[in-house]
Amino acid sequence: MTFAFHHRLLFTACTALAGTAAAQSSVAVSGNLDIGAFRDTAGGKNIGTIQRSHLQFSGSEDLGGGLAATFRLRHRLDLDTGTPEGAGAKPFWHGESTVGLKGGFGALRLGRALDAIQGQDWAFDAWENNDRIASPAWDLWHWNYSADPVGGGSGRVANAIFYDSPKWANFSLHVSGSPESPAGAVAKTRAGTLLYNDGTVRALLGSGKNSAGATETSFGLRGNYGTLSVMGLYNVSETVADSKAKVITLGATYGLGATTLKAGWGQADVDGVKRERIVSGGASYALSKRTATYVDLASKRFPTIGTKTVYGAGLTHAF
Repeated sequence: MTFAFHHRLLFTACTALAGTAAAQSSVAVSGNLDIGAFRDTAGGKNIGTIQRSHLQFSGSEDLGGGLAATFRLRHRLDLDTGTPEGAGAKPFWHGESTVGLKGGFGALRLGRALDAIQGQDWAFDAWENNDRIASPAWDLWHWNYSADPVGGGSGRVANAIFYDSPKWANFSLHVSGSPESPAGAVAKTRAGTLLYNDGTVRALLGSGKNSAGATETSFGLRGNYGTLSVMGLYNVSETVADSKAKVITLGATYGLGATTLKAGWGQADVDGVKRERIVSGGASYALSKRTATYVDLASKRFPTIGTKTVYGAGLTHAF
């Protein structure tokens, strides 16, 4: 009888401790899998990723007093071959690899992630800068700028510190930078973005400089009116060799039940020459909350090869 009582007491205590631990920390596995058939600007027919595919591990631990530890690991892959995105030219955790703290002061992360501009500007493109066929942002934004020129060219910066402030009267501040100076660096990489978002209007003003001395400035504006959203972004990027790119993009999305219609336009003017102009459209249909099919079409005009028509259709699943 005493043994049984002690056994039940021990079981109850262990269950309570396990429940407390579970309440204090969490780990989530999520991601997006995308594949489709598409025609590229060279006229080639392809089976592959049109939007991004990734696998992510993220989590947090309650440290008490309103403070929590966080982490995020995101791996990007090409679904058609199962290989890491970039065929080994990019790190395994290409999407993000950070650990940090969050609380009433905001969120602080250390590691590798999108810089303060490119971590926020996705909302100003109808395809969220995430579609190789139709997204004007994919082709045009950050023309002369890489957040990490030494690391192979990316919107992400390594060996860096990232800070996201809490909201004040619908405004928030986002800052990123690396204290390191890679070989050949002429500056330390840093970027800052002031974001306004009241749910209807979103506005962005961002500025950055990378370790190679290149600079960029972005201004974005978006309005949401029921199921209609209209948006635009102006981006200027300049290298130390005084090559200056001016990019403007416009976009719109409109929801019709399970269908979302998308439209985009963009132009890049580099050193006074129109390097690319894109007009695009697309539609996605939600088969469920996690799975959708989509079609894309775009006309892209270049000064050397003329106008090229690209198109594609795909299937994407989020989990």
